[in-house]
Amino acid sequence: MKKITITTAFIIVITLGSIAQIKQNTEGIYLDEHNNPFTGTYNEYFENGNIRVEMKLTKGIQDGYTNIFFVNGIKNEQRSYSNGLMHGTWITWNEVEVKLAEANYNLGQKHGKWYIWDEKGTLRYEMEYENGAKTGIWKMYNESGELMNKKDYSQKNKP
Repeated sequence: MKKITITTAFIIVITLGSIAQIKQNTEGIYLDEHNNPFTGTYNEYFENGNIRVEMKLTKGIQDGYTNIFFVNGIKNEQRSYSNGLMHGTWITWNEVEVKLAEANYNLGQKHGKWYIWDEKGTLRYEMEYENGAKTGIWKMYNESGELMNKKDYSQKNKP
């Protein structure tokens, strides 16, 4: 029994030590215990032991998915990066797992369809971007989900 307790304590100390050894410098690069850019999965935890942040890093930069959680363990956000730039689909949920937002990026710029729902899950806004600029028909809905307004950005970005 004593051997198991010592082994468990050793594993906890090693695990906590490895978590604490990753740090972010002033340029936003995540570094390992030897001050080298970290590659791998980096996790942060709440005091209750639940995961707070899980992010994929390549050479110290966010690259791939980053997941952010509420203290109760439910996922709050899923983000996607490519070489440190926002890239791909980002999704946000509330604490009762209702989707609140879905946004798309292309190498750091807003690009593609964006959707915003209210806390009940009713679609309120439907938008579109092309390389950071508003485009297409934007739609606004009321709390019942009925279309209330449209705004046409189709011609605003054309030469």
